[in-house]
Amino acid sequence: MSGVSLPVSRPVGRALIVGSPTNRTLPLSTLQRLGFTCAETDDPYGAMLELCRRPLVYRAVILSLTSLYREELQIIATIKRRMPHVEVWLTHIEARQASLAEAMRLGADGLLAEDGLHRTAMGGAPVETTAPPRPAAYSAPVVEAENTAAEAAAPAGTSHEEDVDSTIGEPVLTADELRALLQEQPSSPSSGDER
Repeated sequence: MSGVSLPVSRPVGRALIVGSPTNRTLPLSTLQRLGFTCAETDDPYGAMLELCRRPLVYRAVILSLTSLYREELQIIATIKRRMPHVEVWLTHIEARQASLAEAMRLGADGLLAEDGLHRTAMGGAPVETTAPPRPAAYSAPVVEAENTAAEAAAPAGTSHEEDVDSTIGEPVLTADELRALLQEQPSSPSSGDER
């Protein structure tokens, strides 16, 4: 692995910080200093619910590796596959080399340090992992873009950001639906030599 780390400078947006309350304080202060508006959640399941509910609101997800199990890193591949406009950044990587390597393999964009964002991935596509086959009766939940209709119907003077903050933590998907969503693989085009 190369030791090169490039600082990132781009327009700011909204970030979702995933980690325990004590692990969110440093990333929160760093991102606010960089100009990001931040939302917070305790676990990757809550983060995925929020991202599915409002797929166009967030530009970045910050994952604290000390707050995640290695199996939960699959959220990175799911985010990259379903929401390619969202960047995934890692923090609290000390003594987490195996998790860091797995996160980079799954498509994480880089690291968040006290001095800012550092891109380590060079735009490579995440490695696809194999998932167990789905039952034939399963149909993936469709996430529709309701944001524009809700914003148009909202009375003047209400803020969309207030709406985002007030709905974090509300369930949208059942646990079974979320597991299926995280394990779903995109269909690949056939190679043409079918018999």
